[in-house]
Amino acid sequence: MSSQTGEEWLSLREAAEILGMHPATVRLWADRNELPSRRTSGGHRRFRKADIEARLRQESEPKADPAAQLLIQSVLGRVRFAFTDGTLNTLPWYQHFNDAARDAYRQLGRRLLDLLLRALTDGTQAALLRTEAIELGYAYGSITYTSHVPLADTVRAFLYFRTLIDEGVLQVAEIRGARDHDLLWLEGLHQIQAITNEILPALIEGAQGEGDSSTRN
Repeated sequence: MSSQTGEEWLSLREAAEILGMHPATVRLWADRNELPSRRTSGGHRRFRKADIEARLRQESEPKADPAAQLLIQSVLGRVRFAFTDGTLNTLPWYQHFNDAARDAYRQLGRRLLDLLLRALTDGTQAALLRTEAIELGYAYGSITYTSHVPLADTVRAFLYFRTLIDEGVLQVAEIRGARDHDLLWLEGLHQIQAITNEILPALIEGAQGEGDSSTRN
């Protein structure tokens, strides 16, 4: 059904068929004002096709796995604790990072966590994530180079925080347990390892002043 404004309207049954939902579910969404609708003079529900298509796109968008969010929160908690309990200040390599380098590394750390979250929620972008991981490694290396931080200390820092990530992974794995339907999530964990493995070589090259990833194949 089309209105004079050119909008196409659908019946409850038609809207439910497009969404792949039971009509009762669509009716409930409308009752809760989660889905716009109007009633005809006879009391029948009508839905704009544009609204139904928008809802369909929303339902099809990938949603972050709760375990992925838990993993990121676990890693963040460990990193924050390392900063607040004074552990980092006791490590000799940490003393070689000036304030500017520490701030820059924190910003890159947030980018790394974003990469890890995307690896868990969108494994189809593996090639893109790998490219971004290499670029991130060069960014780490560039900071090391310009701040005159010893390369060995930068590698120690990377391995330290890599350990925090690994511990976060183990914690989440213990919480979830070994279940068959977690196979796709386990593939995401392999992707995390692949990402961090790409970062370290790029970091070393960048720290040696060997250019950036945009100049390499």
